Amino acid sequence: MLINVTGRQFEITPAIQTQAENVLAVLDIPALKVQSVNAVMSREKNHFQVSLVLNCKSHTLKAEVEDFDLYRALDAATAKVEAQCQGLKEKIQEHRATAVGETDAAQAQEN
Repeated sequence: MLINVTGRQFEITPAIQTQAENVLAVLDIPALKVQSVNAVMSREKNHFQVSLVLNCKSHTLKAEVEDFDLYRALDAATAKVEAQCQGLKEKIQEHRATAVGETDAAQAQEN
């Protein structure tokens, strides 16, 4: 998984880069086949805005959060995208076909 961290109106320090990579590493979910995560952090007057775009094999998940603390905004945006990932993962798992042996066993239990 490729993680891109970009700063607008301020420079990304090594501490911010490390924190962002550690927080965003949680989003590497094998079932979704995550290809890349783009984090854009911008600073306006007295608050920060964090935009996350998670590119999966066949889906794109997005989240935007504004806060006065950069780290809190990053955590909140990650939580939003993680919730979207869990919903998508459940949706993918619900639509999987059941094995033939499982359907025969289920029908036998009903009779």
